[in-house]
This record gives sequence, C-alpha cells and structure tokens, in this order.
Amino acid sequence: KKYQKVATVKTNTYTDKKLKTATVYQYKVRAYRKSGKKTVTGKYSNVIKAATSPQKVTAVKAKRVKSKVKLTWKKVKGADGYEIYRATSKKGKYQKIKTLKKGTIVSYTDGKAKKGKTYYYKVRAYKTVNKTKYYGAYSNVICSAKTTSKPVITVKNAGSKTVKVSWKKVYGANGYEVYRKSGSSAKYSIVQTVTSGNTL
Repeated sequence: KKYQKVATVKTNTYTDKKLKTATVYQYKVRAYRKSGKKTVTGKYSNVIKAATSPQKVTAVKAKRVKSKVKLTWKKVKGADGYEIYRATSKKGKYQKIKTLKKGTIVSYTDGKAKKGKTYYYKVRAYKTVNKTKYYGAYSNVICSAKTTSKPVITVKNAGSKTVKVSWKKVYGANGYEVYRKSGSSAKYSIVQTVTSGNTL
C-alpha cells in the first residue's frame, strides 16, 4: 500500500488515533520549511513499524479434566499469541505459566495444577513487531474447579448380601460417587451418590 499523509505538525511528536486493533503500521516523517509561497521538504526519515494492541481476551472458561485444568477462550482477531497467568487467590500474585505463540490456539491445559487446590487464571493476547510485544488487556479472572485426588478405598464383607465400601477423605471434595460391576466383562454403573465430602 502507498503511504498517506496523516498529519502536519509543528512539534516533534504526534499521536495517531482511531486505528484498527492488533494491526501493524509503518511510519516515516519528513521536515518542511516555508519559503515565501513555496514549501521546501527534506528527505524522508527511515521507516519505523509499530502495532496497536489486541483486544481484551473474553469468554475464558476453566474445566477440570481429571487432575488437570483446561482453559478455553474466544479467539482475538490479529493476535500473534497469548499469555496465561495463574494465582492461588483471586487477588493474589499472578505468575505467567505459559506463552502460546500462535493466535489460533485458544486453549491451554494446566498439567501442574496440584490436586485439591483452587486456582485463578487470567489471559491476555499480544502482537509482536520487531521483537516487541504489544499487549491487550487482561481477561476477567476465572476460577478453576478444584482438582480432586484419587480416593483410596477398602471393602469389607458385612453379611451374605452386604458389602461395606469405605474410603479416605479427599481434600476439597463435595461428595462421592460409588460405582459397581459384577463380572470382568461387565460395565461399571453408579449405585450411590454421597452428597457430603465428610461421609466416608
């Protein structure tokens, strides 16, 4: 594309407004001097590139997948990638845990989330020009589901038609689901939902 004159100023600064988000622009400047009715211009400066910031990341969701936390969000137009931050409290100190280097990747699975803990996440998009990153605003903070550990169970014969199943308490659990099958080829089916994390 051809260069277009965007401003004539009498200072050594200029702020270019009303631009598209996450877009790279190229600029060059030249000086001028009035001589009577004539305008004499100097040579153009070297060309410099700059980019506008991406939009704010939206629609962030967190889902527990076994002992991991999977994050998803809406793709940001023009973004070159995303950075994911995590904290152990909503207003705590957030640390960057991952940089995704493709703007088309809109999910991340946190495999280092410890069992039984709650995590808080936020995401921001970036655009890179000349090794400089231009960041969009952070997303809203999203809370992950608690990651629960694997129960350790024991069974005890409690009569001719009764079996007692017990387990150790799982930190952070709100309840338990008990499954049963009969025979090696059969499928497990749920037989009881325990709605208290303290019932073992």
